[in-house]
Amino acid sequence: MGKLTLPDGAVYEGGATAPAAKSTWDGGSVEGVVIKSEDERRYTLTVAYPADKADVAVAADGHLDFASKGAVEDAAWGYMISYRDVGMHHADGTSGAGQLVESYIYRGPDWAIKSGDDEIVIKSGDWLMGTIWPPDTWEKWKSGELGGTSPQGGAKRRTPSPDAVAALRS
Repeated sequence: MGKLTLPDGAVYEGGATAPAAKSTWDGGSVEGVVIKSEDERRYTLTVAYPADKADVAVAADGHLDFASKGAVEDAAWGYMISYRDVGMHHADGTSGAGQLVESYIYRGPDWAIKSGDDEIVIKSGDWLMGTIWPPDTWEKWKSGELGGTSPQGGAKRRTPSPDAVAALRS
């Protein structure tokens, strides 16, 4: 997985060999970056959904989507209260593909992570998820077949204000 510098200055090395940098939500691409993985525990910590950041590609329905810090927090809390299931590829019949052991809103400060040749910055308001995977699913992570997490859900789409668009991070 490479070398990661944690917010407290600690350096982490190890885990999956080549994490993918993207996952999908309703057909569009979002940062689903693997922040940390522990091979011996079959554990990943990922960005489930970044706050105030537009998808990196147009979703299947032709829109670029993003959510404010408040909307991401509401979604994260609602997920923990009402759902908490882990499936794969948003497909029916994949319930129980992993066990959610952490779900939280990152409160800062900015946390820069090296992922391959890219630097990813986790910001206050981003939703992070820690998952333990069964052996068969963990092998898919290690092979690169899986590389991120993506909460499945829906939301009402509305036209964003110019101020909301101007406040997006890159």
